[in-house]
Amino acid sequence: MQRQLSWLAARSDLDAWAIALIFRDVAAYLDDDRGIRDEVLNCVLETMPDTGEVILVSHSLGTVVGMDLTTALPSGVNLVHLTTAGSPLGLDSVYSRLLVGGPKCPDKVTDWLNAWCPTDAVAIGCPLGDDWADGLTDIAVVNARDRAHSIVEYLSHAEVARAVGSRLGH
Repeated sequence: MQRQLSWLAARSDLDAWAIALIFRDVAAYLDDDRGIRDEVLNCVLETMPDTGEVILVSHSLGTVVGMDLTTALPSGVNLVHLTTAGSPLGLDSVYSRLLVGGPKCPDKVTDWLNAWCPTDAVAIGCPLGDDWADGLTDIAVVNARDRAHSIVEYLSHAEVARAVGSRLGH
């Protein structure tokens, strides 16, 4: 069913409609008619180091912000690992408006895990590997039905935790 919904979203205005009505925060960020994108990115960049390795774990709208962030990181920062969970990045009306310029793995990303749950409505465009360029590993997980979009649920899966933990331990 996930593939059929993704197919429908890619060939209709369903994803644009869903973003406008259901994902208002994503639409507000992507539309950027009030400088929201710049404000969000500047706020996050204030907390980022100027040099060194970064492990970025993002969820939901944070995956969109995180992808844009990869284009604005200081040159001394190396993004060693990116984890996205419960992401709307598979919707063409999302990835077409990213600062990276479409479904391309940013140069700063050396290792990318995308965790998605088939019952998570936000992840309707997943798996991302169908649209995104090489450099990403998709993993489908089964979250509790009433917490399909919960970051706690996503991070409780051994495969997801292991991907993040293995980078933290090196």
